[in-house]
Amino acid sequence: MAPIELKPEKLIEEVVDYSRKLQSGVERLCAADTVTAGVSPREAIYREDKLTLYHYLPDASATPSSDAVPLLIVYALVNRPYMADLQADRSTIKNLLATGQPVYLIDWGYPDSADRFVTLDDYINGYLDRCVDRLRERHGVEQINLLGICQGGAMSLCYTA
Repeated sequence: MAPIELKPEKLIEEVVDYSRKLQSGVERLCAADTVTAGVSPREAIYREDKLTLYHYLPDASATPSSDAVPLLIVYALVNRPYMADLQADRSTIKNLLATGQPVYLIDWGYPDSADRFVTLDDYINGYLDRCVDRLRERHGVEQINLLGICQGGAMSLCYTA
């Protein structure tokens, strides 16, 4: 096997290029405006531990349907749920609201070491079940619709089974 050829002038050139790119990145970060996460107005209707259940306020231009079944979006535990509502012209939540659909979403919060003994059973048959019960009571219905995104899809499937 041939020895690795390291040319000092090439290494210096790469270090200088890396430093220039790093400096440019830091300048861009410092100049960036504050970014807000999520574009649709919402209200927290239930909290438990780190979980927050949000109700997205109806779209003023949409015709509300009195018989619409509430939709609960179950997002992944570690991903951020505002990704479904990141940009006004490409928002899953905003498009659902425009149809008159009542939309709710579970934000699991940020897990930390205090959650090390919380099991999937706790999330699915505990937290998720209590959120479903809240919506059933709130709307006076026996069933709601679930939309699972990412890991929330598997959790929704387990819950419905």
